[in-house]
Amino acid sequence: MLHSGGGGSGRNTKRKAIVIGAAVAVLLAAGGGVYAAVSGGDDDKKPTAASTSTPAGRNRQDPTPEPTGSGESAGGHDRGESESDPNDVRRAGEAKVLYQTPAPEVSKKGVDVPGFWVMNGYVVKAVEDKIVAYKDDGTRKWALSLPKAVCAAPNSTTDGKVVVAYEGHGKDSCSQLALIDLDKGVKVWDHDAPEAGSFGGGYTSMGMAQSGDLVGMSWFGGSAVIKVHDGKEVAIEKPSPGCSVDGYAGGKALLRAYSCTNGTAKLQKVAPNGTITWAYVVRKGYKVDKIFSTSPVVIALSDQDRKTGGILAISDSGKERSALAVGNQSYQPLCGTDLFGTNAGSCQGVAASNDTFYLPTEMTQDSAKGPTSEIHAFDLDSGKRKWAAKVAGRMLLPLSVDGKNLIAYEEPSYGQAGLVVSISPEGGKPKTVLRLPQATREAESGFYSATHTYRNGNFYIASNRITGTEGTSEKLIMAFGS
Repeated sequence: MLHSGGGGSGRNTKRKAIVIGAAVAVLLAAGGGVYAAVSGGDDDKKPTAASTSTPAGRNRQDPTPEPTGSGESAGGHDRGESESDPNDVRRAGEAKVLYQTPAPEVSKKGVDVPGFWVMNGYVVKAVEDKIVAYKDDGTRKWALSLPKAVCAAPNSTTDGKVVVAYEGHGKDSCSQLALIDLDKGVKVWDHDAPEAGSFGGGYTSMGMAQSGDLVGMSWFGGSAVIKVHDGKEVAIEKPSPGCSVDGYAGGKALLRAYSCTNGTAKLQKVAPNGTITWAYVVRKGYKVDKIFSTSPVVIALSDQDRKTGGILAISDSGKERSALAVGNQSYQPLCGTDLFGTNAGSCQGVAASNDTFYLPTEMTQDSAKGPTSEIHAFDLDSGKRKWAAKVAGRMLLPLSVDGKNLIAYEEPSYGQAGLVVSISPEGGKPKTVLRLPQATREAESGFYSATHTYRNGNFYIASNRITGTEGTSEKLIMAFGS
């Protein structure tokens, strides 16, 4: 059983995390959530896991309610309640609620809603068969309908455009692709997904990664690379017989991981024309389990029994740069549900600069301060830990590197709302950047699974899954600013 990371945070969400620490790694499937534990060290202490069962709820219909700055119920929601404007009771020093969008009525209970992109002055969210853009003042910029629900989407965009996958025909099918212009709100092209290697055409557990003009896709039984601008398939070097692609990661570069039945595995960098720039040969018996960062390259390894192979930094030329000295410490980035291992680059709660990698620890019990969590900074050239930043009573998660400083999120506790904080390159006490309002603490804690993004002074929380739980006020997006 694996640790859920709930600790002392007071969250009623079900965290989908990867624990990197002192336990043998396993996959636990329970009610729709998967937790992956990856170990480092010889200690055989076993972490524990909370239930990942999806709460019951009613059927929902209205797909895209209007956001509200005041927090009042939007049209189409039969919630039998009305919320006051959190800004009316905002305390000194608290951030302003730019808007909060109620969770929409969806077709069934427990619906994943992948796809969230923060642009300049607006955000874009996919929810079932709708993709909607919201300006930072809370007004709708545009809305686009697709024939069926979005089932997979990359985290990165290219020149304001992104390729999404939506449902096609047949069981478990995620077989249709569309390029969306995120500024204009239009569909540029629409194609079938490549058929290469699919078992029965199901496209189960589709994973997507976008970098430049390339999109790497992997699903249970198949994989492909396409061009962003026209959707055409790229002829990329195929893995040897007995080998299969484990997933792609995008952003600044496109990386591909694959493994073989003979115990060998590689990590490859894919050039813009689809050729392989370099290949890192993983030591035999291990494969790439997660790609935390594509530039600089930071990966986690595991063997066929899900035991850890450590965390490695890889150089720009595809050589091992360092092995991070994680020791027996347990770490807990959020890596989502990945039952078939096709979303290698899906982890949140990590961050990297050119020379430093940041990992959050799991919640631990401090004899003096109670539950605490830390962020550890690792030197990518030596692999040694540079410093640790600690907070009491809540999870501390890296978000991004802003200039030289690390931006992190202190999740809400039982009694206090969350914080966005900044930590200097030398470490030290986190400094508050945004103090989220106490009036929205319950809503902030109420996301089952969410994406957290800080950009240009604003902080966004966007739902990755709508549970449909009766009697709750789930949010789709919450936006905060100074």
